[in-house]
Amino acid sequence: MNVWLRIARSRPFVVATIAALLVLVVHLLTLPAQGITDDDDFYASAGVRYAQWLGDVVTDPGRALTREGIDAAFVANHEHPPFAKLVFGLAHALLHDGLDVYGSLDAARAGNVLFAALLAFTMVLWTYRALGPLASLVGVLLWATLPRFFLHTEVATLDAPVATMIFVLTALWTWAGERRGRGVVVGVVFGLACLTKLNAPFAALTLTAFALLERWRSFRVEVATSPSSRPQLRLPWPPWSLVAMVLLGPVVFVVGWPWLWHDTAARLGGYVAFHLKHYPIYLFFDGEIWEQPFAPGRAAVVLGLGSMPLVVVALGLAGAAYAVGALARIARVADEDGTVSPAADRVAGLALLQGAVSLGVVALSDVPRYGGEKLFLPFFPFFCVLAGVGAARVVDAAGALAPRIAPRAVVAAVVVVLSALPGVVGSARFGGGFALSYYGELVGGLRGAVARGYERTYYDVADKELARLLARLPAGANGGPRVHFAPNHKEYVRTYRWLRHDGVVPRDSVTLVDQRAAADVVVLTHERRWATYPGLREELRGWAVLAEKRIDGVPLWTVLRRP
Repeated sequence: MNVWLRIARSRPFVVATIAALLVLVVHLLTLPAQGITDDDDFYASAGVRYAQWLGDVVTDPGRALTREGIDAAFVANHEHPPFAKLVFGLAHALLHDGLDVYGSLDAARAGNVLFAALLAFTMVLWTYRALGPLASLVGVLLWATLPRFFLHTEVATLDAPVATMIFVLTALWTWAGERRGRGVVVGVVFGLACLTKLNAPFAALTLTAFALLERWRSFRVEVATSPSSRPQLRLPWPPWSLVAMVLLGPVVFVVGWPWLWHDTAARLGGYVAFHLKHYPIYLFFDGEIWEQPFAPGRAAVVLGLGSMPLVVVALGLAGAAYAVGALARIARVADEDGTVSPAADRVAGLALLQGAVSLGVVALSDVPRYGGEKLFLPFFPFFCVLAGVGAARVVDAAGALAPRIAPRAVVAAVVVVLSALPGVVGSARFGGGFALSYYGELVGGLRGAVARGYERTYYDVADKELARLLARLPAGANGGPRVHFAPNHKEYVRTYRWLRHDGVVPRDSVTLVDQRAAADVVVLTHERRWATYPGLREELRGWAVLAEKRIDGVPLWTVLRRP
């Protein structure tokens, strides 16, 4: 432990690089075992097409840059901006088409791993000086071992990338200060964040609020000095980073999304309208299926805190308490001369505000709430920064109470191990596509969550272990086996195409059939957000159970053969 702390103090860039490389290597090694979500097909396919278009721009720009060429490439998944998907496509081009080290889907999903490595690098570099090496290392370790975030890092979806971009934007904001050149970098990164997913602009609101907090004393009303003069409101000049975000962000957003180059106003309107009227997605919470009205706001808080180990929650709340005090101190020292608060206060305060806004927008707004934690995924890395602060405070308190019992380094090592162990164990036990079923001790683990009426899984994850099991089943009377997934079969039709294409299962080994009556085997996925689920359990009661996946005694899928 002493060695790591020494390195952190003297070589922060080295430590950040090591953290990024460790995250990269671990995820690249575990990626092939990861299940496939129902969103993988949308984003990976679109990303591959975008990257192919980029290649066409180099080889045949006259055709690629026409309206027809752009529309043909970017009509795929045009309801979401392209930046993360383009990274997926470039990873696919390198790791599948070029080096052939991964199957087609896993190569695209490796692009998401790059975002995770960037987040690890940024987290260490942003926090090590401000909060100290111990808080920095604990924060990145706790984030990297969150079971659910671990899964989101290995699938081709936009939630982990936008969490990374919001975190990078926030770190760059503090780095930029009042320097104009650095402010330009912040403006460009803000544009890239907006090019990742719709929730990125909320981060700008948080940064604006933080700037106002630091400058609130500069607001002045100058009283009239003569009968002919009027009172005047004196406003502080905004930070250059904010100016750059306002001016450059929209430019980067439009320039970086070729779909918007034609019919810009109409297509922007369609983009906003799609998300304002998003198609229904169900959430099972408190024993009820919610669509409209939306699930109660507390669902976001419960599923956010309840999907982390209890020790992370406790340390994060301790860090949040420190951050509240930090914000109060920032407000006290704010003045018109631009006094800068201590770095620890600024980092902790920003982490608290960004985490609270990420979670609060979903919890407090009249918006759909679905998919467990995926809609507020940016909350988690900021909360882990606060957990790192909490861990450092625990070590300091223990050292003050019993300085002679154990050296501080020993206490720090114990705190690091005990805080990270539950996440490591949980990631291992729920790996391979089951991490969305992980719940922390706050709600009693998976068994407690099910008893409370929370959804035990979502995303219709196509488990590769299950796919290989189905491929080994003997054929039925009419060939096969013919398999039907219930209650949401249509998503598995898409994901099993990838499993066949990438050789996870032989092409002719599993035949999916749309009608349950035509199936030899039914896979019951225990997703209670579907109203048909209770009836299915009753209907299939007489079928023979061939296999079942249980964690903590809770069934996640059951394979049944027709009697």
